[in-house]
Amino acid sequence: MLSYWLAAVRRSAVSTVLVAVVVSGAMAGVLISEDTSTWAGSLLQGTLFGLAAGAILAVAIATSNTWNARRAAARHGLLLMAEAASLPCTAEIRVPVPAGTTPYQLTDSVLCALKKVPAPRIDEVEEFTHGKLTVVCGSSSANPVRLHISVVTDRNIATVTMDARPVTTWKRLDGGASWSVLTAFEPHVSKAVQYDTDGTDIT
Repeated sequence: MLSYWLAAVRRSAVSTVLVAVVVSGAMAGVLISEDTSTWAGSLLQGTLFGLAAGAILAVAIATSNTWNARRAAARHGLLLMAEAASLPCTAEIRVPVPAGTTPYQLTDSVLCALKKVPAPRIDEVEEFTHGKLTVVCGSSSANPVRLHISVVTDRNIATVTMDARPVTTWKRLDGGASWSVLTAFEPHVSKAVQYDTDGTDIT
C-alpha cells in the first residue's frame, strides 16, 4: 500500500504544484496589498502557505486514492501494486494459434469469456469488430473504466494488446480501477485465445 501511496503522490505532483503556486501568489498578493513596505516578508509568507496547502492536498489525494485502490483490488482478490497508479494500464499477450485463425474468431472468444466473468462486470460493449473490442465496466461507479482489446494474428501467432483507462479521460488517478479491471480480466483473455495443439479452443 505504501508503494501505491508514493506513486499516487508522484502522479498528482503537477496538480498540487499548480495549486501551491496559485495559493502562494494569492496569499502574497493579499499581504502585499495590505502593506507594500513588507513585500519580501509577505512573499515568503505566501510561499510557505502555498507549500503547506500543496502538501496537504497531495497527502489528501494520495490517501483517498490509496483507500479506493485497496478496496478495488480486494474486490477482485488482487494484491495492490504500485503500478496500479499508472494510467493507462496496458498488457500484451502473445500465444500460438492454429494457422488460419482470424482476429474476429479470437475477439469473439474473448468477449464470450469476459461476459462469463462475474466481476468486473461488463456494462456496455462500445465496439466489437474484426480484432477490436472495447467495453465499459463500472459505469455506475465513481470510476468507470474503458477497456480496449486489440487482436492481431501473424501466421500462427496471436498478439493481444489490452489498454484500460478511466472513461473520464482527464483523470490522473482513478483509485486503481483501471488496473483492477485489466489485472482481473487478463488471465481470462489469455485463456480465451489459447488453443490445444489440435486447434480446439480450450475455453
